[in-house]
Amino acid sequence: MSRADRTIGVFDSGIGGLTVVRAIRRLLPGESITYLGDTARLPYGTKSHRTIERYTLQMGEILQRFDPKLIVVACNTASAHGLPALQAVSPCPVVGVIEPGAEAAAQVKGPVGIIGTLATVSSASYDEAILRHDPSKTIHSVACTLLVPLAEEGWFDDPITDAIARRYLNQLPFEVKTIVLGCTHYPTLLPSLERTRPDTRWVDSGEVTALSVDRLLKGSLGYRTESARGPLRILLTDASSRLREVGERFLGEPLGNVELVEP
Repeated sequence: MSRADRTIGVFDSGIGGLTVVRAIRRLLPGESITYLGDTARLPYGTKSHRTIERYTLQMGEILQRFDPKLIVVACNTASAHGLPALQAVSPCPVVGVIEPGAEAAAQVKGPVGIIGTLATVSSASYDEAILRHDPSKTIHSVACTLLVPLAEEGWFDDPITDAIARRYLNQLPFEVKTIVLGCTHYPTLLPSLERTRPDTRWVDSGEVTALSVDRLLKGSLGYRTESARGPLRILLTDASSRLREVGERFLGEPLGNVELVEP
């Protein structure tokens, strides 16, 4: 098989990274994608740097079994804490979701807000990346620990989600009109977030990461040569009874067969 026809490996701590898969499939429908969700050990966002780095390396090792042409770390926490280690050992290119989101945030006028897991926010990875593009940018960050469980529970548009989102987003100054969704679970909660913070521009790290993937394929990696819609393979380290219902809402299409792998 030619390099261009090989799969794109994508992984996340759970099923939230399916929002990134959704964005890639909309932009690049012909590409083959192998998705790996570490559902047995989520969430990553409350764990230590060393643990997240170890989990990231293990997920990369599993994806290498499928000979990917590219790996996308579709998890902001893993991108913040494990991306450099995985890039150092991977035989194929590896990209994360923080740099594309930061680049997009740096291009807008005015201060920006970052919402993410505790591990992502405390790493200051978004702050550092945004300031590399615009050293004058004012940044406000809020760790929103409870939003991931709400998304995993499927409470995408719910009064309880509204109340919790309001509690977090009220910590951002009123002059912040651009907010980065610094967790790939958060796009599913946009109805609640938008009600809480109207007239806000939301930067979806999955959407801008898909654009980065397109640029890489346009370069040396190459697009898949078959014209048919690319296959999607779903691998998980654990499966819950509500996985299909919630996962299909993250992905925006039927989930298909799910395979279990050992972490």
